[in-house]
Amino acid sequence: MKFTRTPILFITFIFCSILSAQTPEPPEGFKWVINENFTDEFEGNALDTGKWHARSPYWVDGRPPATFRDYSVSVKNGNLQIKNSVLKNDEKYTIAGGAVASVAKDALYGYFETRMKASSISMSSTFWLKNKPDTKECPFEVQELDIVEVVGQQKKGGDFRTKLRSNTHTFYTDCDGTKTVKSQKGVVSEINPPADEAYHVYGCWWVDANTIKIYLDGEYRTTMHPSTFFRDTPFNRPMYMHLVTETYNWETPPTPEELADDSRNTTYYDWVRAYTLIPN
Repeated sequence: MKFTRTPILFITFIFCSILSAQTPEPPEGFKWVINENFTDEFEGNALDTGKWHARSPYWVDGRPPATFRDYSVSVKNGNLQIKNSVLKNDEKYTIAGGAVASVAKDALYGYFETRMKASSISMSSTFWLKNKPDTKECPFEVQELDIVEVVGQQKKGGDFRTKLRSNTHTFYTDCDGTKTVKSQKGVVSEINPPADEAYHVYGCWWVDANTIKIYLDGEYRTTMHPSTFFRDTPFNRPMYMHLVTETYNWETPPTPEELADDSRNTTYYDWVRAYTLIPN
C-alpha cells in the first residue's frame, strides 16, 4: 500500500501507515509512533533532499570496482530506484552503484523496515545503519547494524540470494592506527521467493544496547546481542541510515552486459519506515 503525502491527507497517511506496518507487538504500556526522519513512501518523481542524500557523505566512494554516483538514484513508479551501470573514464572504478543516506543521524532504538526487491546482478542490495566516531581522540569505536545484505546473482561465495543474513559490527581503532572488527551474526534463515524475484519487507527491532531482533515479512527470524571492545560502550550510538548497492571483494562483479540489462540491474525500495516506542 502506498500513500500520497499532502497536507489534507497527512493524518490519513500516518494512520494507514501504522495499520499497514509489520511492526512487532509493542511492550505493555507502549505504542509505536512514526519517526518521520527515517520514513518515506517514495512517491512523486524526485528524492526528498530534506531527508536523503543522493550520494552518501558518510561513505563517499564505496569499494572497488564499484563506486557511488548520484545519477544512479531516482524516484519513480512509487519506488526509490538504484540503477547500477558501467562507469567509464575512471582509473580506479568501473561500476557506478548508489548509496542513499539519511540526512538525520539520530536513529537509536525502535523499529526500522524497508520493502525492497534486489537487483539480479552480482552486486548487493542493502539496508543498514552506522555512525561516525563521536571523538577524534584515540582509541575509538564505530558501530554498524546490517539489517539486510542480499546479492541477487551468485557467482561464488555464500548464498546471499535465498538466505537472510544480518550482522552487527564494532570497528575499533587503537592509538597506533591498528584496526580491529568485532562482529555478531544472526541465525541465517530462508528468503522465499529469492530476494531478486519478489519484494520482501526486511525489519529490525533495535530493542536496547544489547538486543537486536530481525524480521522478514513481519515474521521474527533471529536475535543478535552485539558486543563491543569497551565494557563502558554498549551498542547504543545514534546512527544514520544507508540504502546501498555495492560490490564485495569476495564476489565476482557483474559484466558490462549484465549492467546494461535494465531488466536486472536495478534495486527497488518501495518504502522505508521507522517507528519509536512511547508510553501509551
